[in-house]
Amino acid sequence: MWDAIVDVADVCHSEDWEPAGAEGPIPARVDAATAAWRARHGADARVELVVDRALLYTLSPADAHALRRLVGLGEASLVPVADTVILERAEAGGLHVLSGDRFLDFRRRHPWIEAHPERFHHWRRDADGVVRFVPAGIRPESPVARVEDVGDRCPDPARHPEIVRTRWRCAEASCVYGRTWSGRLPVWPCVDDGGRAVCPGCASVLRAAGARRTMREVALADHAGGASIERLPLEVGDALVLGRGRIDNGYDLGGRGHRFGEAVRYVSRQHLLLRLASGRAGEHVVAVDLGSANGTEVERWNGATYEPGRSLAVDTEVVLAPRDRLVLGGGVRVEVADRRIDAAAEAASAAATG
Repeated sequence: MWDAIVDVADVCHSEDWEPAGAEGPIPARVDAATAAWRARHGADARVELVVDRALLYTLSPADAHALRRLVGLGEASLVPVADTVILERAEAGGLHVLSGDRFLDFRRRHPWIEAHPERFHHWRRDADGVVRFVPAGIRPESPVARVEDVGDRCPDPARHPEIVRTRWRCAEASCVYGRTWSGRLPVWPCVDDGGRAVCPGCASVLRAAGARRTMREVALADHAGGASIERLPLEVGDALVLGRGRIDNGYDLGGRGHRFGEAVRYVSRQHLLLRLASGRAGEHVVAVDLGSANGTEVERWNGATYEPGRSLAVDTEVVLAPRDRLVLGGGVRVEVADRRIDAAAEAASAAATG
């Protein structure tokens, strides 16, 4: 039987698809992947589509409307967290799973994953438009290489401009960062003594994954302690989900629990979505509470101090100005930094002066 279930968000955001580095998710890829699966395994193969709710906030209005229409027609399922639903349905129905996720957080709860790696498939689409399916690389878990407490690792743009302007990926199968974010890291890399970009998870040399677009930084901190714990680059057209556990196109605050301490306890699995949008007035960060259990507050910067926090309404987009900040579950602070990096302009300037 070749019936399958598809992780729609993973397909839309996939970096293993031409054109590589496209701006934002591309829903048309789902149709191409579904058609390719049926072309290979029979037109009568049933294909279920499962959609993370967070995906809707990364799509254009037209694409989001089209996806909601599929959900209304019963042709797709819209759920808070897709991974759980995909695995439960796949196990119950003997379905094949089309996803780039290796489901590391679910291996103990679902031992059948490692028992049946042949049911997990990833995709490749080349420049000629041909979609091919390959094994997803499910294998028994092995000890994960980590670098503990790497500190504030944002590369200095003056000393390492090329590293700042480049996306990076870790290819080490034993690394938690490499296995979780196989497409590209959502965090800044470390820089070794030789000036090379290295993985913050295993210290191996990273592979370049294309040029970055214009971006802003997002700073994460323990709201009570105040010290910065992590800084993330957020590119125009990208969306980043903050929460706990493995998240497609997201950042696992729980994975840094030894640094956040108790602050992360009240953060939901998919708590908040951040998106950097571009308009006539420039870029602006948009935040959406994804239905978190313990809420999100926004604290506006008025030029002199922070105003008292106001709760975000669930599923409502809020525009953040530089230095505005959010508080997740009363514990984790998220702040939009003043720093703006126009990677393309900086690269062009460097080429002109070089």
